[in-house]
Amino acid sequence: MPSPASHPHAERAQQGERERVRLRDGSWVTVREVHPQDEAALRCFLSDLCLDARRLRFFSAAIDIAQAAHLGAEEDAAHRGLVARDETGLIVGHATYALLDEQRAEVAVEVSDHLHSRGLGTVLLERLARLAEQRGVTRFVAEVLSENRAMLEVFRDGFDAHVTRHEGTQETIEFSTSGWRLAKERFPLRTSSTSTAP
Repeated sequence: MPSPASHPHAERAQQGERERVRLRDGSWVTVREVHPQDEAALRCFLSDLCLDARRLRFFSAAIDIAQAAHLGAEEDAAHRGLVARDETGLIVGHATYALLDEQRAEVAVEVSDHLHSRGLGTVLLERLARLAEQRGVTRFVAEVLSENRAMLEVFRDGFDAHVTRHEGTQETIEFSTSGWRLAKERFPLRTSSTSTAP
């Protein structure tokens, strides 16, 4: 079996700011912006998600993982994302947004199965909302399956999101990107100083 350092989604040296964050269970993750070079790592990460987690995130377990990883690693004027890596360098979380217009963007987040309820989803959404606000995006929108109670609670409890229920199985979430300040106040987590990758 390959060591964590040789795993396909182990950390490679990337340029950019990184932030270490301690989760509720005491483990640490490093959060930074996603790069196109992360595509292969994201493909491994998405492949490792259980079928139910994939269904809740993509509304189907039978997704094109390669295409989802490609879109998730996009880094251009209309797309931005973050990845979280554990202490061995493996990707354990990913959040991304895609512009809908000049001020609104659709947001999505996924977290490794073993880190659910540790606060990582809130961490990623908070950092992504802050990043989006700095770039002029004022509102985040998300489509969530009604049965995905954990994700709905993250949006409502952390960001005071407005939930629109539809007839059927889907709900629309909308909240201000400035809500990252509220989430940070409600769910403070220990962080270490921002650093730059070699």
